This record gives sequence, C-alpha cells and structure tokens, in this order.
Amino acid sequence: MVAALQCVSAQSADVSSALDALVESRYSDDAPGAAIIVARGDTILYERYIGVADMASGEKIGATTRFNIASCSKQFTVVGLLRLAELGLVDLDAPMTEHLPYLTHAIWHKITPRHLMSHTSGLPDSRPRHDRQATVVADDAFSEAYFTGLTELKFEPGSDYDYLNPSFILLSRIIERVAEVPFTVYQQRYLFEPAGMYATYYFDAAARPSRTAHGYLNAYAAGDDGDTDGSPKVLRGESQWQEYDYGEETFFGTRPDGGIYSTARDLLAWEKALRCNTIISAAARSEAYTRHIRVTGSPWCDYQNRPNTWYGYGWFIDDTPGRRLKIYHTGDNGGYKAYLAKYPTDDTVVIVLENRCDLDRWAFGLAIERALYGGSE
Repeated sequence: MVAALQCVSAQSADVSSALDALVESRYSDDAPGAAIIVARGDTILYERYIGVADMASGEKIGATTRFNIASCSKQFTVVGLLRLAELGLVDLDAPMTEHLPYLTHAIWHKITPRHLMSHTSGLPDSRPRHDRQATVVADDAFSEAYFTGLTELKFEPGSDYDYLNPSFILLSRIIERVAEVPFTVYQQRYLFEPAGMYATYYFDAAARPSRTAHGYLNAYAAGDDGDTDGSPKVLRGESQWQEYDYGEETFFGTRPDGGIYSTARDLLAWEKALRCNTIISAAARSEAYTRHIRVTGSPWCDYQNRPNTWYGYGWFIDDTPGRRLKIYHTGDNGGYKAYLAKYPTDDTVVIVLENRCDLDRWAFGLAIERALYGGSE
C-alpha cells in the first residue's frame, strides 16, 4: 500500500510539473490570464491562478475570481429543464406549440425541446443586427423576439446540427412557465445552491459583483483560434489590452445561452453535483452526454466542427480513436474563453477560465490531456 501511494504521489508531481510548464509558457503575471483546475474524483490534481483580473485596478486573478463562462452556461439551462422533465412537469417530446402557445406558426409543431437542446431545430439565426448598439445591450427579450415571425426552417428538425444561441432562451421560457418563477431564480434555487455554487450568478447589466474579471482583447494579436461563435476583431489603441465585455461586444447580455459568471472552484462543485446525481439522476445525465447529432461535417455551422465530434444535450462529445472519451463544452464571449472537459472513464475534470481571447484554447486542452494521459499530437 505504501509503495502504491508513493507511485500515485510521483505521478501527481509529474502532472503538476508538466502543467506548470504549460501554464507558464502561456500566461504572464502582468496580463490577463486564467484560473485552472484539474481534478480526478474528489482529488484536485492541479490548481493554478495566474494573471490580472482587472487591468485598470491591477487586481490579480485568484480562487474567488469570477469569469463569464459564456456558452458553457447552456448545460445549466439543459439541466434545469431535465430536472423538470424528471418530475413529470415537462414533456421533452411535445411540440413547442404546447410549451409556448405564443409560437403559433406550423414550423413550431415540428420542433421539440430535444431539438433545441441538441442544436438540431433547423431554426435560423435572424436576430436583427443592423443597429450595433442595440445588439451590444441586447437582452433575452430582444434576442428571442424574431422567433414569433419565423415561417421557414433551414432543415428538417433533428436531421442536422446548427449551433443556435437564442434557442436556449426558449428553453428558459419553458422553465419559467412551468416553475412559475423567473428563470434565474429557479436556477439559483434548484441548481446553484444544491451544488454549493455560492459565487455563481447570471449577468445583470445593473450589477457587477466584486471579484469579477473583465474580459480583454489583445490589440496587437491577429485573430483567434478559429473556434469561437463570436468574431473578435483587432483593435488599435494606446494600450495593448482593450476591455472587451459588456458594452463592447454584441449579444453579451443574454443569460440562458451564455450569461453565467462563475469561479473555477464553483464549477468543480458543479461537476461533483452532476457526478453524484445531486440535481438530476444518472439516467438524465447519461442522456445529456449521449451522442444525439453528429457535428463533424455539418454544412450549416463551423462551431466545434472538427473530426469525431457530436452534440448531446448541452455538451459536446469527442470520441477520437486512440484517445479517452471526452465530454466538454467551450465558451466564447467578448474577451472571455472557457473550457470545461471531463473524461468519464476515470472521473477527471479540466476547468480553464480565461479573460483573454487571443490564445489557442483547443491546443491547450490537448496539451493538458497529454500531461494527464500521455500520447502525442
């Protein structure tokens, strides 16, 4: 037993050393950076905070720093709805006309919550973009308003993948209608609190809690890693780091699809709540992690459209041959990037929250994976 424990300790030291090298080659102490946690089961293998949360004040990133997790918020909306379905209060196979009676056109008879949760609805993204300032301050109501006027779909629901942010607002409306409380209240009461996520909140234009990092754009870096669902542009100014969050980027204020702010430790608590069936059952969790639609090769969308990739309900699934099965999601919003990945074969979780959008996240995730499991590119 002693020898076995020494072996585990040595392996952990090797992983920590490898991850330190990766982190220190990627970030610096005087620029926007990241919060990183790698855990296996209930054991934290690696935890690191590096960089600046607020370039104006000089506040450093730490364990209590909140980041916008962008599209990683979608899994929370899914879990909120799955919980109601398990209680028998929501029929996930019923058409949207039954869930939201104001959706009256015939196209909504074809669409169910399952299609919305898996990005297979065929709905177009027709949010008005002619007035940039309106899109910068857009809220949930603005972003979903176009749905009532839709008369055509891009493809038959369930037949293909097309990543659509505002469709998750419709899921939140189902939650509100059934639970009879505001979406954010429901999520706080039945997800955040049971999971022990006491630092986590939904975006509110009127309030910005302390210890919340700003997102930043590197004014002198060209482009990004190509897998965002936004489109960061190169800016020019006196400072290298341009604040790039609410007020600078469009559609930043919507909540069910991308509005959660959280800490790395809160997200680790979330992963434990999922693993321990605290909020939804193992069967519901398994359904969310199941391959519902192939992402690879979709003609409609580039987001995460890489080999061996599928979408479940609120999560992507990567089943690349020769690698461990990975359940993950990415998030991109202004200057924030998030990466939440799990390897269910050994209950390993990787959490990376960044407040800069100029670095190759996917390559970093693969490098962490190699540090954990070995292997090559």
